Amino acid sequence: MATYYCGIDVGTSRTSICTSTGKRLTVESCIGYPKDMVAQKRLGKPYVLGKEALENRLAVDLIYPLGDGVLHSDSRAIDGMNKILTNLIGAVIPDRKKGDVIYAAVGTPAQASIENNKDLLKVCSGVVDKVLVVSEPFAVAYGMDMFDECLIVDIGAGTVDLCRIHGTLPEADDQVSLNTAGNYLDKLITDRLTKAYPGVQVTKNIIRKMKEKHGYVGTFSPEATFTLTVEGKPAEFDIGDVLTNATREFVKPICGAIQNLVATFDPEFQEKLRNNIILAGGGSRLRGIDRAVESALVEYGGGSAIVTEDPEFGGAQGALKMALEMPEDLWEEVD
Repeated sequence: MATYYCGIDVGTSRTSICTSTGKRLTVESCIGYPKDMVAQKRLGKPYVLGKEALENRLAVDLIYPLGDGVLHSDSRAIDGMNKILTNLIGAVIPDRKKGDVIYAAVGTPAQASIENNKDLLKVCSGVVDKVLVVSEPFAVAYGMDMFDECLIVDIGAGTVDLCRIHGTLPEADDQVSLNTAGNYLDKLITDRLTKAYPGVQVTKNIIRKMKEKHGYVGTFSPEATFTLTVEGKPAEFDIGDVLTNATREFVKPICGAIQNLVATFDPEFQEKLRNNIILAGGGSRLRGIDRAVESALVEYGGGSAIVTEDPEFGGAQGALKMALEMPEDLWEEVD
């Protein structure tokens, strides 16, 4: 009988896993069910997951089980996330045998509700044996051995999760979750783009490609062009101003939350806190976001922000480290 340990970062857009065997994998957090008999015949299976679901999104009912960083409480979402985790675990632990035990530390938004954590246990049913639900930003800090005064800002698709670290497990006042995250930025870009160029045709996937290629937070708009269509006809569009204005609006609530967590901290440790800000998650890839955070702290005496080296797996790697080190009495058994 073998025992496996996993760290899982369950995200609105992507779910990542790291294991004690050294394997790691990230997949899109979505599932697609064939729309009709033709789609069923074409796909040859009752559902498709992740990238395959996105590639066949015109033929399936596409479901993202998580919204705003938390699991939807309906049975279809819970069942869909269960299938995603089953596939993920099967991919990284393909040789699992009867009697093998899997411990999984699962990252959730900083202020996820008790009800949501109960739903996560349902999601893990039949997939793993024991679960430890952990705060995603704290998992990032744990993976980096950051236990002194620092502030973790985990920028995901559904939520931005902030957590003050000061040598102990964080309390409720140390943590903040914002819904103005990556999906919110996508909406800002879409609204500004369609206003600037009426009739332009965009999808969520196109907006994300645009953001990933040209996303920038700064005081000026760099030159940026992108091919889009109007009534099916492709053309080049100048999107520099659109992206810059949208990203400026996007970072405002993040900077405001950082300022508040600094201002309400022990005054003798505020300087240390604002000079140890760690930006993590997919949203931390926006160029210039570290400088934008530092600019917001000038009136507080200045500060320093850095981006983690591994935004994609930072949370999962930290959760894995917690899984390997946490005592048995903290784990919950899964039915």
